[in-house]
Amino acid sequence: MSGVAFRLPRVFDMLVQLMLAAVMCQTAGDGTGNRYPVRVRNLLSPQRPRTSQIEWTVTWGAGYDAGLVERYITRSAGDTVWESNLGDENGYHRTLFAHSDNPSTHTLPGSSMTAQEVRQMGLQEAPKEKFSGPQNSMIYQGQVWRLNSEHPVSGSVGPIGDPSAQGQVEPTSVGLRARWEEEYSRSPFGLIPSQAEGLESASFSEASVNGRPTVSAAYGEHRLTWTFDDQQGGLPVETAFYSNDRLAYYSRTQAQQVAGRWLPRSVEFYLGDGATPYKVIDVQCATFDEPWHMQDLTPGEIGPVYGTQFSTPTGMKAWNGLELMDMGAFWELVNLFEVLPDQRWLEAIGKSVGKSAEQYAEILRRQGDHVREVYFREHGEKPWLDAPSPKEKDRDEWDVYVEQFLAKHKLPAPGVQRANEIRDQSKKLRDAYRRKNEAKLREAKKEGDPRKIAEYEGIEKRIFDNVLVRELNKLVQVEKDSPKKEP
Repeated sequence: MSGVAFRLPRVFDMLVQLMLAAVMCQTAGDGTGNRYPVRVRNLLSPQRPRTSQIEWTVTWGAGYDAGLVERYITRSAGDTVWESNLGDENGYHRTLFAHSDNPSTHTLPGSSMTAQEVRQMGLQEAPKEKFSGPQNSMIYQGQVWRLNSEHPVSGSVGPIGDPSAQGQVEPTSVGLRARWEEEYSRSPFGLIPSQAEGLESASFSEASVNGRPTVSAAYGEHRLTWTFDDQQGGLPVETAFYSNDRLAYYSRTQAQQVAGRWLPRSVEFYLGDGATPYKVIDVQCATFDEPWHMQDLTPGEIGPVYGTQFSTPTGMKAWNGLELMDMGAFWELVNLFEVLPDQRWLEAIGKSVGKSAEQYAEILRRQGDHVREVYFREHGEKPWLDAPSPKEKDRDEWDVYVEQFLAKHKLPAPGVQRANEIRDQSKKLRDAYRRKNEAKLREAKKEGDPRKIAEYEGIEKRIFDNVLVRELNKLVQVEKDSPKKEP
């Protein structure tokens, strides 16, 4: 199935439905989503596979980034969708620019903006290395998680409907878009807000043109027209957006059938009545419900490390290897219990302030010495010493597990080093929680509270399963690099 063209997997339907409700149906409550003709509705809520994996590319055909080809992998499991933009062969992405009067603020040029126009606007190109690497987006339990796994210092988490949470596109419905831009990806029809205004009350008409069914939505000075092909799974093969009866932009789709499912083979996007596409989406490989697919997806897959900070609607939170935690609790682990952030986090933060990872770690250790000293003066206790467990450096069953894991999988030297880092981080986190919760666990046992006992005792198993075992298995997955191609 080489040379297929298009973009995301079918589980994007849940996202698309929510996007549709948020962007197109703002008159809410009256079921306006059901106002769309059946052909449109069916594409916005298709039957989903249990799992899927789609490899696809986006080729920029015009503007400053003409010739750029970004590679994507989109995986789904149930209602969770993980899209990873790998960038080009060097891991580079679409060019970002900084305003000369505010170099810390980055922006993207328009799709067809030329180098001369960029210079006239006073924009300066940002170093591509600064933003290189896999840009990950995951839709998980109603939220969008975003993180560049090559720079796992900070990311974001927000509700799907939040304006800051860019969405993804469901592959069977991408042909409904006359235009596709990252900044407008929250709209299932690719419309910017000013063009979408009024669509919720549009009048629809259906017709047949050259033997192909069409659906048109007319509202104000705008008109959106879809042309479908029942010989290609009923997918739209052309979508056009008109403003004041002038063609503003359009897309053309070639479809394909894979494992009994129809999805685009290629989608070409054009500006005005241009004959050359400014962007082309090509699907390279699509598979559905395969046993080798990832069967369970969580935010841990997109690359956060212990210490990665995420902006959330309720403020900054830190990833502790299991989940997000309040910054106060995170710094308590760092300062009181000496569980320093992951090596990769230390390297990235250290580099930003001109220091090595070890130099920055030493800064945190000295900070911790001061915090523990103050804590003891104020409370007369040293909870970081209240450990019934062996010392962190003692060999135990977790060390044995890692030794057996490495013997089985024969990872290269970088993989072995990372596996040992994962082991050390997991044990430190485990021992910190043992110390932190020992008094609480004793009290819960004294009170005979089974819920609290299970909660405190369950933490260690969660750390073993999610911080140690899961992270080790991800190393093997990286080595396999197993996007499978259809013959």
